[in-house]
Amino acid sequence: MDIYTIGHSNYSMEKLIEMLRYFDINTVVDIRGTPYSKYNVQFDKERIRYTLTKAGFIYIYMAKELAAKRENKASYNNEGYSDFEKVVQEEDFLNGIERLENGCNKGYRIALLGAMQDPIRCHRSILVGRALNESGFNVMHILDDLSIKDQNYIDERLLDKYFPDRYQITFDELLGNKKSTEEMIEEGYRMANREIGYRIENLPMK
Repeated sequence: MDIYTIGHSNYSMEKLIEMLRYFDINTVVDIRGTPYSKYNVQFDKERIRYTLTKAGFIYIYMAKELAAKRENKASYNNEGYSDFEKVVQEEDFLNGIERLENGCNKGYRIALLGAMQDPIRCHRSILVGRALNESGFNVMHILDDLSIKDQNYIDERLLDKYFPDRYQITFDELLGNKKSTEEMIEEGYRMANREIGYRIENLPMK
């Protein structure tokens, strides 16, 4: 199953629509927990719903299921952000994945809408894209230049960001304690989760 993701960034509405049409997308699933912007008001939920619907797209808001900012605070940790490893086990999140699967099976060409242009800075890849990939979806992140990157690209970006010296010989490697690539990717997602979580919401310490 193919599914796309895109971040609206500070695009004009016209550019976003052009990008969606370039990939023959007909359904936009908005997964932003805060679907409003001080500087890009064209992407406020009510406005974008109206504009996309008028342009012939189906618009669906699924923050309850797939946003990083959770209604259910059970997945929030003591540092004040939602732990994505817990979020993916929530009933609401699993229902969201099932809804996307049903939509894809019915032939809808779906793009998940986030806010950030770069997918590595957005939960659409760090949370949702990763979960979809592990569920058998072919996740395709649309970049600004209209190129497509898969979830493996996100893995590599995380390695480059958080483990830039991974090819250098270290004492841990000499002692046989060096992390495997898979372990570094896991840790990279956790660190990205921490950064994204702080941007979304800070809760008082329990």
